[in-house]
Amino acid sequence: MANLSGLSLCVFGGDRREVELVSSLIDSGAHVSCFGTPAEGLRSETVIASSARDACAGADAVILPLSGTDMSGNVKITSRPVSVTRELLATADPTAMVFSGVVRPCLAADCAALGLRVVNMGEDDELAILNSIPSAEGAILMAMQATPFTIHNSNCLVLGPGRTGITLARMLQGLGAHVWGASRKASGRARLFEMGVAPVDFADLPHCLPQMDIVFNTVPAPVLDRSLVYVLKRTAVIIDLASAPGGVDFVAAAERGIRAELAPGLPGKVAPLTAGRILARVVPRIIEDEFRKREREIRAHDEEQDLGR
Repeated sequence: MANLSGLSLCVFGGDRREVELVSSLIDSGAHVSCFGTPAEGLRSETVIASSARDACAGADAVILPLSGTDMSGNVKITSRPVSVTRELLATADPTAMVFSGVVRPCLAADCAALGLRVVNMGEDDELAILNSIPSAEGAILMAMQATPFTIHNSNCLVLGPGRTGITLARMLQGLGAHVWGASRKASGRARLFEMGVAPVDFADLPHCLPQMDIVFNTVPAPVLDRSLVYVLKRTAVIIDLASAPGGVDFVAAAERGIRAELAPGLPGKVAPLTAGRILARVVPRIIEDEFRKREREIRAHDEEQDLGR
């Protein structure tokens, strides 16, 4: 278990997942103040602040949901409105860190202006791989609900062999689907081949897409544009797991009569308890690692100063 003794942590927003996280942070020895986090299920040791400013005041770290904020700095998942502004962050400890699963430019700019370290938790492999499990299950559930046929024996394409894409491809194989995977990198296509997934270069998508029943996108960039949408069968289904706005031309899909759904944040929707336990398992370790890293940097700086005297 991580050791966060002596740290004052501020948790903004969240859902049932953050309730699990707060409990783990307290078990790790931290003092936790919350604002916008659901009160139901929170431990009695938790401080439920009356305002975002009160929750943030003097905090050693500010923790946002994995979905982070929107482009204006508003926390996306929260029971009470929270706008993470430069003025709000300035109330935290001057050496505080900010943890978020998505780091928008506005948040990065505000942290840089205040000299605060911002940590993108979405880049942590352990967290991303564990979260890929409920994400993949949720995507398959959506596909099942959207189609009149079984996943078994269907033709499925996974765009992007990243952490979620690999997990999704394996699950689809387990259900008996015929699975293709698209990657721009030769190394990604080699991994797909090793898994028994038919590898496809993005340049070859126009030839691959017409035979697909279901397309799953995990790439947070425009990869399924109008021209590619129009080569799909009208009966095809698209499930886009990428963060908004996704990687699919949804206007073209609607024109074509193809069912296309944007489905970010599936762990919290389809398996909030499991997703919360994942946060509780990983986030305290991330926080401990970052504070230890800062301590090492401070020691190294002090040693350099001593040598320079």
